[in-house]
Amino acid sequence: MKLLKIDLRKRNYIAVSAVSFFYLFAWSAAMSFFVIWLGQVMGIGSTQTGILYSANSFMALVMQPLLGFVSDKIGLKKNLLLGILLILLPIGPFFIYVYGPLLKSAFWLGAIVGGLYLGFVFNAGYGAIDSFMDKISRKYGFEYGRCRMFGSFGWAAATFLAGRIINIDPNITFWLASFASLLAMIALATTKINLSTEEKEKADSVKLKDTFGLVKNKKFIFLLIFMIGVGSIYDVYDQQFGTYFVRQFSSAAAGNKWFGDLGSIQTFFEAIFLAVAPVICKKLGAKRTLLLAGTIMSIRIVGSSFQWGPLWIGAMKFIHSFEKPLFLVAQFKYISLNFDLRLSSSIYLGCLFTSSAMSIILSPLFGKFYASIGFSKTYVIIGILACVFTLLSSKLLTGDKRALNYGNKFAEGEQVTA
Repeated sequence: MKLLKIDLRKRNYIAVSAVSFFYLFAWSAAMSFFVIWLGQVMGIGSTQTGILYSANSFMALVMQPLLGFVSDKIGLKKNLLLGILLILLPIGPFFIYVYGPLLKSAFWLGAIVGGLYLGFVFNAGYGAIDSFMDKISRKYGFEYGRCRMFGSFGWAAATFLAGRIINIDPNITFWLASFASLLAMIALATTKINLSTEEKEKADSVKLKDTFGLVKNKKFIFLLIFMIGVGSIYDVYDQQFGTYFVRQFSSAAAGNKWFGDLGSIQTFFEAIFLAVAPVICKKLGAKRTLLLAGTIMSIRIVGSSFQWGPLWIGAMKFIHSFEKPLFLVAQFKYISLNFDLRLSSSIYLGCLFTSSAMSIILSPLFGKFYASIGFSKTYVIIGILACVFTLLSSKLLTGDKRALNYGNKFAEGEQVTA
């Protein structure tokens, strides 16, 4: 029986790690050079780019609460994730034959269509996939961070390739995204999840009133405040960073290549640090780890405002490889420590919902700032805002009341058959 448990644990660990790798490979291949593709290939400026990011966020805003409830309602059944990956499959033809032409001929229609599609498969779908990984890691006794790290490897690999391919033909990267989504579907199909009667009953017991009831939970509201001031603020910073970085070079082609290399190196180290982050989170606690991530983010965003050459600016972006793993791991730990685990997907996607809502407001606003006062001054504003919310959250977030260890054994009573 013990051997069967070990085999099934390894099987699911490998399978969900592969899903994470190929899904984030697809996302990176399609979107890591999105802002550069818009500017250099489509001829779209900063303000319109902000509008497109807002459109993507608006669709996520609509879908994230629904996906959170559905994820909790079906538990560890794979139907939802297979549906997301199936819809992601035609991402390549969508960019080449639908989205690109629409942005040139009918920008607002293109923004709506792109927002519907990209907002669902990435901005909203990502939350459902990440939440599934967290649930399966808790059930089968491995750390979420140590399977999510393969997603960062996938992102790094795609960014490295895209940085070279975009100067040849950006359409190739879109086809790679479609191929990666197919491989992600195959990987998901290889998972084997045995649900106990108790697990099925817990999932069935989730009601809409439970999800809506979260808005009355102070801990949840305080977590959302942190997400508003840290999670969504970072998204706004990152959206048009590629344009800022490429401008530091004498030619766009050279900047594109180095931006691709920077992204791949950053996410490679991000993947490595995802294996270490659970140890740090265990030592510091979930709350302190979240605050540490917010502090690092605030400092490096302000640091990015100093135009001391591409090496310095790249170094500021590179620090994200240490900050993001802390943020990701601590967020799931914090949810596990402070909330009803039946609603873990609703809580996580509720946090993403809040970030999307703020992104709708902030993306076009800061897009105008980038165009009017420049990137440097805008980054100072963003960094200060993140710092203020981090300090506020030090008073609002709940400190750990108990230890959380679910990365080294199966849940009690787990029955496994091969």
